[in-house]
Amino acid sequence: MKYFGYIGIFCAAISYGSTLDETITLSEQNPSIKAAIQQAKVYKKLHDVAQSGNYPSLDVSYGATYLYEDPVMYMGATTMQVGAKNIYTGTVELTYPLFTGFAVTAQIDKSKLRMNRASLEADDAKRNLYISIVQVYTAALSLKYLIVSEQKAYEAIQKSYDKAKAFFDLGMSSSAELYRIEANLNAIKAKQIQTKNGYKIALSQLSLMTNEKIVDVESLPNTDKLSLEKLTAQALQNRPDLQEIRLIVKEQQSEIDLAKSGNYPTIALFAQASQIGESAELNGDGYTNKNKSAAGFIINYNLFSGFKTQSQIEAAREAKLSVELTLQAYTQKVKTEIYESFLTYESLLGALEAAKAQVKAQESYEKLVQEQFENQLADADTLSRAISSSAMSRASLIAIDAKLYASFAKALLQVDNEIFLNTIKSTRR
Repeated sequence: MKYFGYIGIFCAAISYGSTLDETITLSEQNPSIKAAIQQAKVYKKLHDVAQSGNYPSLDVSYGATYLYEDPVMYMGATTMQVGAKNIYTGTVELTYPLFTGFAVTAQIDKSKLRMNRASLEADDAKRNLYISIVQVYTAALSLKYLIVSEQKAYEAIQKSYDKAKAFFDLGMSSSAELYRIEANLNAIKAKQIQTKNGYKIALSQLSLMTNEKIVDVESLPNTDKLSLEKLTAQALQNRPDLQEIRLIVKEQQSEIDLAKSGNYPTIALFAQASQIGESAELNGDGYTNKNKSAAGFIINYNLFSGFKTQSQIEAAREAKLSVELTLQAYTQKVKTEIYESFLTYESLLGALEAAKAQVKAQESYEKLVQEQFENQLADADTLSRAISSSAMSRASLIAIDAKLYASFAKALLQVDNEIFLNTIKSTRR
């Protein structure tokens, strides 16, 4: 990344911009990230709901029934009232699911896994956003430095034009040479407009991703040496989307346990304090005892459900196998991604050295042709081509340098967020 540091001297007077780590920090305000974090909070509350199944339930009820007729019993031709016409009931009831065939435990485990998975989804959303930010940021910085390089080429051709104009005025060169330089000046002007607009577009994209106005970019951190073995091992352990699939496998096991609960009986205990009366005081109805308090238990065991439970168990097992196969395929995909990123990074390292050598050669040639032109040993067309070639070589170097850091950052982000964030802080210029 030394070339960015070298050419950055020319940009010092342009404006102060946001560094990459500052831009990454600003992206915490991205609505999609905030939505993912909020979704994780939702599943945290749903986990609290599932845990309530382990606790007893306490209910209070109070009600009244008003019969249209007196409740009577017929004995031949006579009738006898057997209850009050108006009945008030007050009850406090405590119930506790003593045994649910492990259904409650399975539901709690499942909700906890889903809560953890939501947190990993938020981390993975950040990871993908960071990758996009790095790609756009490096492109923006490349365009910023390209503007400087194009301006340098424009000024060089402008000087050549002034020199050619002086030769033309003295009758020492033809108008054709002057027109060729004018054409090159116009071509560079058009290129400058395109580059500046591309830079504005990149800044606009960064502003959208960070939910903050980005007016300029400043610099990139340095790169560091990468180890394929280390990257792969860390990714298989830490990468959030891979961890998420592992949790889905565990969720499917909870689904199996939940389905198996249908093979067991359920046992519930209950106790109630209850009184009735023919008035709101609950002092009895004059026919039965006013105290209806009770305690007991309920055992429920399904003997046959049309093979429903067995089918649910089999479906859950098949779903788990499907996710396990997905995990195998995704693990291989992660390994391949890291391998390709590592090779890309190494290739760009070699390309960067070649590009530096090319810039050095082209700038030396440009200087030589410039001297020849001033001594009328080279024509305007040769000089224009030399200046353009020199500018193109600098543009190529800038682009490769930007791609190099983008590939470096992508390789780190294919592991996890923390290793990337720690690295950009430790390699800050």
